Amino acid sequence: MSITVAQALKVGGLSQGRVLAGARNLDNVIEHVNIIEVLFKSDWMEGWEARNHLLLSTFNIAKDDVDKQRRIIEVFHRNGCAAIVFQQAVLTHLDPATVERAEELGLPLIEIPQSLDYASIITPLVGAILREKTFLLQRSQEIHSRLSQLILGGGGLKAIASVLHELIDRPVAIVDGWGDLLTAEGFDDLENGTILTEPLVRGWEGDDHGEPLWREEKRVWVVPLHSGQPGAVEGGLVVQDLDDGIDEFDWIAVEQAATIAALDLVKQKAVLEAERRLKRDFVEDLLGGHYRSVDAMLARARSLGWDLRHRRVVALVDLNEFEQYYLEHIDRGERHFQRIKERLLRAVQAVVVDRNPDAILADRSDSIVLIPHFEDDIPLSRAHRHMQRLAEVICDQAGVQEEGLAISVAVGGFYDGVEGLCHSYREAQAALSVGLRLARERCILWYDDVAVYALLDTIAREPEAERWLHRTIGRLLAYDREQGTEMVRTLETYFDANQVIKAAAGDLFIHPKTLKYRLCRIEEILGTDPFSGDKQLGHYLATKMARLFLKPQDPAA
Repeated sequence: MSITVAQALKVGGLSQGRVLAGARNLDNVIEHVNIIEVLFKSDWMEGWEARNHLLLSTFNIAKDDVDKQRRIIEVFHRNGCAAIVFQQAVLTHLDPATVERAEELGLPLIEIPQSLDYASIITPLVGAILREKTFLLQRSQEIHSRLSQLILGGGGLKAIASVLHELIDRPVAIVDGWGDLLTAEGFDDLENGTILTEPLVRGWEGDDHGEPLWREEKRVWVVPLHSGQPGAVEGGLVVQDLDDGIDEFDWIAVEQAATIAALDLVKQKAVLEAERRLKRDFVEDLLGGHYRSVDAMLARARSLGWDLRHRRVVALVDLNEFEQYYLEHIDRGERHFQRIKERLLRAVQAVVVDRNPDAILADRSDSIVLIPHFEDDIPLSRAHRHMQRLAEVICDQAGVQEEGLAISVAVGGFYDGVEGLCHSYREAQAALSVGLRLARERCILWYDDVAVYALLDTIAREPEAERWLHRTIGRLLAYDREQGTEMVRTLETYFDANQVIKAAAGDLFIHPKTLKYRLCRIEEILGTDPFSGDKQLGHYLATKMARLFLKPQDPAA
């Protein structure tokens, strides 16, 4: 949209010019041509915008005042002037000190003879600039039209990247706000689908008009893809530039592609959000039992592209301790937390598409609901193994989220029929709640493994439950807190091992004699024999319920 000083020296009367200084910066861009022949006032000139101007002057305003000539040079340079053209008229030459100052600053200073009139310089230059702007505008419109047609034809981001790669002959990629790859053309290798090592959005945080970022370590430019909302950056257009060769023509193509890509991302986001809302409402009704008939739900599922038959179990994928993370980082804004959830959903989707493509997947509240597809003739044991393997892959590929956040996959029981999904869902919720409170390190929580705790959790909500717990093993709990011992855990482990000394000692990693001593000490502390008659059941259940009341860092836990 402009020409350089070097190009201007070949146009019209300026071709007769002689470069006195600043030859190293003849690639300065000229967008405007002006004449300066007014009284020089430093306070006025300091505020005057001269960026990318070619200024013509006889220096009549300075005449024989060398200091003023030097100040003019300095002010013009400071204000972004592209070049100064000095015409021999009032002054036959500029003082060597003035020329030297221009050379020091790198400001092109060009001398033309008195015989040239300004029109012979200005008219050809303005014509050349306008022709350049017209050509670039036409190119911009052509690229915009081509890319727009791609989007209207359903080409999407992949087509945009492909066309841009063809236009500028450089590797191109489009990434989301976390730097995760959406599509690419021309890159020889990509590091696990991630081009950048940190979220792009941080580079433009709080900036409504983020400029392209240069990432030296990968030699790429990253152009922000703005959604139109203040401060909202949906992703980035990545262009590799190994030889610093992106010219003005290429940048037009890059800018147009960034605009179209941003529009496509916004469109995709709107469509996905509408689809997610419909799926979320359906899952809400399905798992909450809010429907008139199974046939109605089957028809509604088909309208969403889901087959509700062959569904036997519900799993929940949940970010551990997300509420605590939210409170600790609330100053980062809602967009930050939304992006974390979106990234988890996308990671789980990738696993499901690969492992169980017919599964139902929807985000609901703070969890992701997963209802896998199993054929009716698959034995329950085999379906159980498939669910376990699917959960393992989810934990492996989506397990560690932003800043160390981990996930849990809670799985309910297997049931026949659509109605059974409500039961499986409630069991998955119970497994998730109880499993996290038990501070288990396992990523996968099966309801069957924590069913006793889930039932005890229901009982524990009664006001009498806590009083009973402390009446039963309260002395033991207090002893553990005061002495830092593990008497409650010892008692529970002994019960779990069917009261077999050797097995329980092995589970506790202590010597059998040490275990015998602890058991005697437990009887002394409690003041009763917890292993006699009906007391065994009460004390065993009390050790299990204690886990639900105690914090993980409590010694008794």
